[in-house]
Amino acid sequence: MEPTHPSLLAVGRFGLGASKDGPPSDPRAYVDRQLDVSLPSYQGELRDTPGQLRTMVERRQYQREKINEKVAANREAKRKGEASAGGGDMADGEMAAAANEMAPGGGMAGDDDMAMDDGMARRKKRDKRRGEFDIDMTGVAKANNRAEDFHAWLESVRDSPCPYQERLALYWGNHFTVAAVKGKVAITVGPFQREVVRPNVVGSFHDMLVASTTHPSMIFYLDNERSIGPKSKVGQRGKRGINENLAREVLELHTLGADGGYTQADVTSFANVLSGWTVDLNPESDACGTTVFKEAWHEPGAKTVLGKRYADDGEGQLRAILKDLAEHPSTARHVSRRFARAFVADEASPALLAALERSFEDTGGDLKALARTLARHDEAWTAQPAKLRPPIEFVASVARLLGATPRPPVPYVALVAMGQPYLTAPSPKGWSDDDDAWATSDGIKTRLDWAQDLSARHADRLNMKQLVDTQLAGLLSDETRTAVLRGESQEQALTLLLLSPDFQRR
Repeated sequence: MEPTHPSLLAVGRFGLGASKDGPPSDPRAYVDRQLDVSLPSYQGELRDTPGQLRTMVERRQYQREKINEKVAANREAKRKGEASAGGGDMADGEMAAAANEMAPGGGMAGDDDMAMDDGMARRKKRDKRRGEFDIDMTGVAKANNRAEDFHAWLESVRDSPCPYQERLALYWGNHFTVAAVKGKVAITVGPFQREVVRPNVVGSFHDMLVASTTHPSMIFYLDNERSIGPKSKVGQRGKRGINENLAREVLELHTLGADGGYTQADVTSFANVLSGWTVDLNPESDACGTTVFKEAWHEPGAKTVLGKRYADDGEGQLRAILKDLAEHPSTARHVSRRFARAFVADEASPALLAALERSFEDTGGDLKALARTLARHDEAWTAQPAKLRPPIEFVASVARLLGATPRPPVPYVALVAMGQPYLTAPSPKGWSDDDDAWATSDGIKTRLDWAQDLSARHADRLNMKQLVDTQLAGLLSDETRTAVLRGESQEQALTLLLLSPDFQRR
């Protein structure tokens, strides 16, 4: 097998496909210098996490007030003997229950995303109640949804001057997975990427770990918002208890790894440390929409994690543990393995793994140094492209190739069809990094369908021979180039290009 052209690796393995600027003349230098460029911010009006949550709370509060008005009107109508005036046939108790659902902290998201963990019977009953009254929401603000966030992301990626960093952002966003499976998570997972991942892509692993662990979206996703120590002031009154989800995933997925040497006792102790870390949803509070530490919820006392005892000094206890986790040798090993697996191959060489692990340890988790170590290692430029692009990278590569956001079929919807709905990974482990994770029969068929539909809408404005000989010069194998140029039409030629191994694998 002939070695892959370095320019193809530069725009594929270390990027999101060829752009209108054409192939780089010096592939290694092209990748290396991208790490010194500022990652661009999204364009458009997207709310931050506090803005999203405050909007949600205010929307629920408005709904509750309107329902309470209907309840009051219904009672007044009964007193006057009028039949169902202003309140329909809904009983006061049912309307009050509906109002409670819409109270801050209740189960109604006020957006398109509902909690997936509701039981089917409960959902049907709730929807029946909602269908029996109507509230005019005209003029009431809505939180940004994921489709808006995705469009802003795709617009940014399409013309980004540092596609290597864009790939890194996708990787770290998958390492610290937050998935839109619940209402509050669904409206904060987009801000999580902008506030936690992107600012730290070439920063410090420790900083990203702290920002991730204490971000409202992660706290909601892993159910820490109501984790209350049994011996805390509130816990002694019988209010709830400890939730271990966040503690377990930080140890197993974000830092040490499943074989990193921690025990169940460490998970439990760490969960006690995390008790009291929650999100303020009080609309009257200046801190509404932000993470807060509630001393009255926190399990008191010193805690022992990985054999080290941490004093009970409030917020400082968590920060001390996260610092030690970021610097732990098992974290360096776990992060290096996942990093090499995602960018190079399922079975990276011991030499590459050792180089990455050494870089992480020697620099104290400097992620720019880690990315640079990978980009300067020979194995990253000699290993054959084996990984099928995930759908989100496929869509981004198409946008960069065209220099435009694809017209319908809408890419956001296409991702759902291809099995990778935006920011909705199937578990805290994130999307799989296996070489052929996306090489399923259904997955390939939906790629084909989307590529054909897209080609029908875009090929008429392209000169495929010019595209192949300039923008893609040196990036295609002889077989792919011949097949594309022999296409019976511009439409067929573009479809063949999009489905070629050169475009699909990295």
